[in-house]
Amino acid sequence: MNKSKTKTGYGVFGKAYEHMFKNDLHHKGSVDHALLKNMIFLDEDSKSFLYKAPNAVSQDISNHELYEIALKLKGDNHLESINRTIEFVNEIVERFNTPFEEMIFGGTELEIIQRGSDWCTDISRVGAAIIQCLDMPSRIAILVNPFQAYHGHQVVEVYLDGKYMMCDFLYGVIARLDQNYSVYDLLRKPKLVHKIYSSKINDSKQLDYITSLYNLAAISEYDISKKHNYQTSKPNEYYLKMMNLKQDGTWQMNEDKLE
Repeated sequence: MNKSKTKTGYGVFGKAYEHMFKNDLHHKGSVDHALLKNMIFLDEDSKSFLYKAPNAVSQDISNHELYEIALKLKGDNHLESINRTIEFVNEIVERFNTPFEEMIFGGTELEIIQRGSDWCTDISRVGAAIIQCLDMPSRIAILVNPFQAYHGHQVVEVYLDGKYMMCDFLYGVIARLDQNYSVYDLLRKPKLVHKIYSSKINDSKQLDYITSLYNLAAISEYDISKKHNYQTSKPNEYYLKMMNLKQDGTWQMNEDKLE
């Protein structure tokens, strides 16, 4: 990896998204902000480094609070375990109905499961944690559409059969067709993204929205066996304003003009 060219941190997608990520509604000291602070921009300079074989899952994983839950989702092989995890997490999303203003964000993965969520960052952490408890390396991938304001998303990459595979735990999708597809494989390939997501999404506008997110990406490693800050938070002023905007693709709070 050419470290001099590699972009890391909140600002990898430009100033406007940097402002949005720095104002993320999770607690400032939480693991969720740490994942954004440590993300590495995915491009040709970082690809070889980011897509080398990962370290094995820590042997201490059996001490994690999700380990017993994960064992109940274990299938006859890794792919079956991933599919069972996708179904388990997607059920959490489907039954969640708390209004945004009343939601709690962050916390441990067990806390997220217990209270429920349909927020992609929290849901992705749950998926990544269960997958690691099933002895498969996983990490977080951050996606944005640089041509549309406030268009971001988080998914997970799981290392399976010698290659990373994208898993979207919010939408209940895995990127597996004729082969396993990583986030890098999906960038700026709308037909491939449509084909993968159309298994769960029928609405053409929603498919177009998802496709637009696979434009730029960053990777953030998340080892659940290490110590992290899991403080929770409630919606902040910035996100309360954002969620009430009539989206027109522009930065309506002047994020693109801020220094």
